[in-house]
Amino acid sequence: MLAPLIKFLQALSNNTAPGQIAHGFALGMILGLLPKDNLLWYLLFVFFFFFRIQRGVFSLSVIIWALIAPLLDPYFDYLGCYILTYGSLQPLFRTLVNIPFVAFTGFNNSVVMGSFVCGICAYIPIYVLARLFVFVWRKYLAKYVRKLGFLTIVKQLPGISKVLELVEEYV
Repeated sequence: MLAPLIKFLQALSNNTAPGQIAHGFALGMILGLLPKDNLLWYLLFVFFFFFRIQRGVFSLSVIIWALIAPLLDPYFDYLGCYILTYGSLQPLFRTLVNIPFVAFTGFNNSVVMGSFVCGICAYIPIYVLARLFVFVWRKYLAKYVRKLGFLTIVKQLPGISKVLELVEEYV
Protein backbone atom coordinates (compact mmCIF):
# COMPACT_ATOMS: atom_id res chain seq x y z
CA MET A 1 0.00 0.00 0.00
CA LEU A 2 2.92 2.36 0.62
CA ALA A 3 4.54 1.80 -2.77
CA PRO A 4 1.82 3.60 -4.80
CA LEU A 5 1.80 6.45 -2.28
CA ILE A 6 5.58 6.81 -2.52
CA LYS A 7 5.42 6.78 -6.32
CA PHE A 8 2.65 9.39 -6.17
CA LEU A 9 4.79 11.71 -4.04
CA GLN A 10 7.74 11.11 -6.35
CA ALA A 11 5.67 11.98 -9.40
CA LEU A 12 4.37 15.18 -7.87
CA SER A 13 7.85 16.37 -6.99
CA ASN A 14 9.98 15.31 -9.95
CA ASN A 15 10.01 16.21 -13.62
CA THR A 16 7.15 13.95 -14.68
CA ALA A 17 4.89 15.81 -17.09
CA PRO A 18 1.68 17.06 -15.44
CA GLY A 19 -0.35 15.54 -18.27
CA GLN A 20 1.01 12.06 -17.53
CA ILE A 21 0.09 12.42 -13.87
CA ALA A 22 -3.40 13.72 -14.69
CA HIS A 23 -4.02 10.98 -17.26
CA GLY A 24 -2.88 8.36 -14.77
CA PHE A 25 -5.29 9.65 -12.15
CA ALA A 26 -8.22 9.94 -14.59
CA LEU A 27 -7.68 6.50 -16.13
CA GLY A 28 -7.34 5.04 -12.64
CA MET A 29 -10.71 6.58 -11.86
CA ILE A 30 -12.32 4.71 -14.74
CA LEU A 31 -10.88 1.38 -13.57
CA GLY A 32 -11.57 2.09 -9.91
CA LEU A 33 -15.25 2.73 -10.54
CA LEU A 34 -15.74 -0.45 -12.59
CA PRO A 35 -16.54 -3.72 -10.81
CA LYS A 36 -13.49 -5.99 -10.92
CA ASP A 37 -15.24 -9.26 -11.77
CA ASN A 38 -15.67 -8.85 -15.52
CA LEU A 39 -13.57 -9.04 -18.65
CA LEU A 40 -14.02 -5.33 -19.43
CA TRP A 41 -11.98 -4.39 -16.34
CA TYR A 42 -9.09 -6.65 -17.33
CA LEU A 43 -9.13 -5.51 -20.96
CA LEU A 44 -9.06 -1.85 -19.93
CA PHE A 45 -6.33 -2.57 -17.37
CA VAL A 46 -4.06 -4.03 -20.05
CA PHE A 47 -5.04 -1.37 -22.59
CA PHE A 48 -4.25 1.53 -20.22
CA PHE A 49 -0.72 0.26 -19.66
CA PHE A 50 0.04 1.01 -23.30
CA PHE A 51 -0.56 4.71 -22.58
CA ARG A 52 2.18 7.03 -21.42
CA ILE A 53 0.96 7.63 -17.88
CA GLN A 54 2.50 7.80 -14.44
CA ARG A 55 1.85 4.27 -13.18
CA GLY A 56 2.25 5.03 -9.47
CA VAL A 57 -0.49 7.66 -9.68
CA PHE A 58 -2.56 5.26 -11.77
CA SER A 59 -2.29 2.52 -9.12
CA LEU A 60 -3.10 4.86 -6.26
CA SER A 61 -6.06 6.26 -8.18
CA VAL A 62 -7.47 2.78 -8.83
CA ILE A 63 -7.24 2.03 -5.10
CA ILE A 64 -8.86 5.32 -4.05
CA TRP A 65 -11.74 5.11 -6.54
CA ALA A 66 -12.29 1.40 -5.79
CA LEU A 67 -12.93 2.38 -2.17
CA ILE A 68 -15.43 5.05 -3.24
CA ALA A 69 -17.22 2.95 -5.90
CA PRO A 70 -19.37 0.79 -3.57
CA LEU A 71 -20.97 3.94 -2.20
CA LEU A 72 -21.96 4.95 -5.73
CA ASP A 73 -23.15 1.52 -6.92
CA PRO A 74 -26.88 2.28 -6.43
CA TYR A 75 -26.53 5.29 -8.73
CA PHE A 76 -24.51 3.28 -11.24
CA ASP A 77 -27.20 0.60 -11.17
CA TYR A 78 -29.94 3.14 -11.85
CA LEU A 79 -28.01 4.78 -14.71
CA GLY A 80 -26.97 1.44 -16.20
CA CYS A 81 -30.52 0.12 -16.06
CA TYR A 82 -31.74 3.26 -17.80
CA ILE A 83 -29.13 2.92 -20.56
CA LEU A 84 -29.65 -0.82 -21.05
CA THR A 85 -33.44 -0.45 -21.29
CA TYR A 86 -33.40 2.64 -23.51
CA GLY A 87 -35.58 1.78 -26.50
CA SER A 88 -33.41 2.82 -29.42
CA LEU A 89 -30.34 1.04 -27.99
CA GLN A 90 -32.10 -2.33 -27.56
CA PRO A 91 -31.15 -3.71 -31.02
CA LEU A 92 -27.50 -2.79 -30.45
CA PHE A 93 -27.36 -4.51 -27.05
CA ARG A 94 -29.20 -7.55 -28.41
CA THR A 95 -26.60 -7.86 -31.18
CA LEU A 96 -23.70 -7.42 -28.75
CA VAL A 97 -25.01 -10.10 -26.37
CA ASN A 98 -25.10 -12.59 -29.23
CA ILE A 99 -21.40 -12.05 -30.00
CA PRO A 100 -19.61 -14.72 -27.92
CA PHE A 101 -16.57 -12.76 -26.73
CA VAL A 102 -18.36 -9.45 -26.11
CA ALA A 103 -20.86 -11.01 -23.73
CA PHE A 104 -18.03 -11.82 -21.29
CA THR A 105 -17.22 -8.12 -20.85
CA GLY A 106 -20.26 -7.80 -18.61
CA PHE A 107 -21.58 -4.71 -20.37
CA ASN A 108 -25.10 -6.06 -19.92
CA ASN A 109 -24.74 -5.72 -16.13
CA SER A 110 -26.39 -2.47 -15.08
CA VAL A 111 -23.68 -1.60 -12.52
CA VAL A 112 -20.90 -2.20 -15.07
CA MET A 113 -22.67 -0.11 -17.71
CA GLY A 114 -23.48 2.72 -15.29
CA SER A 115 -20.01 2.89 -13.78
CA PHE A 116 -18.36 2.75 -17.21
CA VAL A 117 -20.51 5.58 -18.56
CA CYS A 118 -19.93 7.66 -15.40
CA GLY A 119 -16.19 7.05 -15.66
CA ILE A 120 -16.09 8.08 -19.32
CA CYS A 121 -18.18 11.20 -18.62
CA ALA A 122 -16.06 12.19 -15.60
CA TYR A 123 -12.73 11.61 -17.36
CA ILE A 124 -12.20 15.13 -18.68
CA PRO A 125 -13.26 16.99 -15.49
CA ILE A 126 -11.07 14.68 -13.36
CA TYR A 127 -8.17 15.16 -15.78
CA VAL A 128 -8.49 18.96 -15.59
CA LEU A 129 -8.74 18.92 -11.78
CA ALA A 130 -5.74 16.59 -11.46
CA ARG A 131 -3.66 18.73 -13.77
CA LEU A 132 -4.65 21.85 -11.81
CA PHE A 133 -3.71 20.08 -8.56
CA VAL A 134 -0.27 19.18 -9.93
CA PHE A 135 0.29 22.79 -10.98
CA VAL A 136 -0.79 24.16 -7.59
CA TRP A 137 1.27 21.52 -5.75
CA ARG A 138 4.45 22.26 -7.65
CA LYS A 139 4.04 26.03 -7.65
CA TYR A 140 2.76 26.71 -4.12
CA LEU A 141 2.16 23.76 -1.81
CA ALA A 142 5.31 21.62 -2.03
CA LYS A 143 7.63 24.15 -0.43
CA TYR A 144 5.20 24.76 2.47
CA VAL A 145 4.64 21.08 3.15
CA ARG A 146 8.39 20.53 3.37
CA LYS A 147 8.71 23.36 5.92
CA LEU A 148 5.88 22.18 8.17
CA GLY A 149 6.78 21.30 11.70
CA PHE A 150 4.16 18.58 11.47
CA LEU A 151 6.64 16.33 9.71
CA THR A 152 9.15 16.62 12.53
CA ILE A 153 6.47 15.61 15.06
CA VAL A 154 5.44 12.64 12.92
CA LYS A 155 9.08 11.55 12.57
CA GLN A 156 9.33 11.22 16.36
CA LEU A 157 6.49 8.68 16.55
CA PRO A 158 7.69 5.09 17.04
CA GLY A 159 7.84 3.06 13.83
CA ILE A 160 7.06 6.04 11.64
CA SER A 161 10.71 7.01 11.33
CA LYS A 162 11.47 3.77 9.44
CA VAL A 163 8.59 4.38 7.02
CA LEU A 164 9.64 8.00 6.49
CA GLU A 165 13.22 6.92 5.81
CA LEU A 166 11.89 4.72 3.02
CA VAL A 167 9.79 7.58 1.68
CA GLU A 168 12.71 10.02 1.78
CA GLU A 169 14.87 7.44 0.04
CA TYR A 170 12.50 7.40 -2.92
CA VAL A 171 11.51 11.09 -2.94
